[in-house]
Amino acid sequence: MSEEHRSVACVLCRYQHTRHDGRCELGQYFPINRSVDFEKACRLFGLANLLRLMRSAEPSERQVMADSILTEAIMWDNDPIHGALGHAFTLNAQIQSVERELELVNTILAQCSNQATGHGNHGSKRNNETGASTSQISNTGLDVAATSSEPVQSRSDEKEGAAHDEVQEKE
Repeated sequence: MSEEHRSVACVLCRYQHTRHDGRCELGQYFPINRSVDFEKACRLFGLANLLRLMRSAEPSERQVMADSILTEAIMWDNDPIHGALGHAFTLNAQIQSVERELELVNTILAQCSNQATGHGNHGSKRNNETGASTSQISNTGLDVAATSSEPVQSRSDEKEGAAHDEVQEKE
């Protein structure tokens, strides 16, 4: 029974329609649970190129190579025009967006800290540290004068928050 269990074909042997035995050197890097990913990789690279890539890698690096091949195939399947580069662009845009948001939060935090300690410039609307004015910050929909117990508004509430700020300014 254990002999039958060991002879279950790996993805590589199934794809090639060959009998899986102990001589299957690359089957261990492509587990049966990733058969869909393996088929995507074969469509992208071709089986001969995939095998050549795997054989050209050092044995200690073959698992990393197999994971890289499968990941790249998934990325090309998800974005057939840009592939992994499209994914990198998306991640880069997300990083830049979060960095801008972090700068804004740090600006607001510095202003709140200055107001709480009484070290703020009472006559000036500019923060010397960041150069951002309170009118620039209030246009984002975030309440600059919010206390720590109030939640910060999300970006989806920007328009609603800006309208609310304008109403408060008129009063």
